[in-house]
Amino acid sequence: MNQYPMPLERLRYFQQKLGVDQAELAALAEHRQAFIQRRGEFGSLFWEYFWQIERTRTVLEHDLPPRHLEKTLGEWFGSLFRERLSEGFIQYLWSSGVKHVQANLDQRYINLGYSLARQFCHQVIGEALPEDRREAVARAVDKLMDFCVLVATDSYITMTSRCDRQVIQGIAHQVRNPITVIGGNIRRLQREAAEDSPAYRAYDAMLEENKRLERMVQDVGVYTRLFQSEPNPQALSLFRLLRHALEVLGKERDLSGVDIKLDLDPALDQIFGDPQDLEVMFGHLLENCLEALDPADPRVILTSRAGSHAGSLEVELFNTGNPPPAEEIEFLFAPFHSSKPKGTGFGLPIAAMAARRNLGSLSLEPGPQGGALCRLRLPLAMSRES
Repeated sequence: MNQYPMPLERLRYFQQKLGVDQAELAALAEHRQAFIQRRGEFGSLFWEYFWQIERTRTVLEHDLPPRHLEKTLGEWFGSLFRERLSEGFIQYLWSSGVKHVQANLDQRYINLGYSLARQFCHQVIGEALPEDRREAVARAVDKLMDFCVLVATDSYITMTSRCDRQVIQGIAHQVRNPITVIGGNIRRLQREAAEDSPAYRAYDAMLEENKRLERMVQDVGVYTRLFQSEPNPQALSLFRLLRHALEVLGKERDLSGVDIKLDLDPALDQIFGDPQDLEVMFGHLLENCLEALDPADPRVILTSRAGSHAGSLEVELFNTGNPPPAEEIEFLFAPFHSSKPKGTGFGLPIAAMAARRNLGSLSLEPGPQGGALCRLRLPLAMSRES
């Protein structure tokens, strides 16, 4: 399983937060045999329990040799009490989670299995342990089972996310190549057509759609990264982030005719977030503002103030133009849904994902006197330092 590295630091963090320490494990030490000697009973109970469930019976029917899993589960149960939580044992738990994904087992049934194991442990405690030791051992068992569930869940999420990401990245790569070839051939054909001909205009329309597909492939990659990677939050300057986003957009489009006003509170400039996430977020939000402008009154106003929640900042991005209908707003935050004919349907979903990853929120509504108003809430860096 070396190709699937175990996130030991994260798992040790879970162990610490659950309080599964050597003192708790010591409570189990003198009673290990009470659990280990009943491992065969647990294997049989587990097998019979899941044989009664139609969805899991299919898995057991393909168990070769017959009832092999019964013995395997009994040994797994015994190992919970033979082993201390060494790195090797945590790797064993993690690798079990990897195998669950490879076998396409539903994680809900895995969690159900851990619940059954917990109940069996409490049965053993009630039947085999002295009354004055039951509470301490039950507490240690519960923490141990909680840790096992967290390791299995972490493994499941990590592996399925990695598989999803590989599939999406593969699709994006395979689509990008044909798009490039198609675009190149359209340009070549267009050069051979007269600029005032219907063919030239048709090629123009095809090139625009080709560019939209290119942007969509790029946005899918960004959305996937946000969905599956871990943020790296730090103190950042809101003013610098917005200036940088405007500079990038200025290289892509002419902003000379747009009145862009930054009315930011200098005392609330330091925000807390992942720099890459927030650069992407502000880039998409500003691009969305610019695309929706009223041509007769092209204005964008950005303001900031203390948020309604302690330690938070609220940023408002206002743009002139017709706001989206109220009944469509919630759909604009779903991938592939766009109110613009040339939109990719990922601008607002990417921005909202970036905000959520960085402990913030994003909303869109009609402006009080026309136009559209985007409200963004983010944590202040100063609240994290105190």
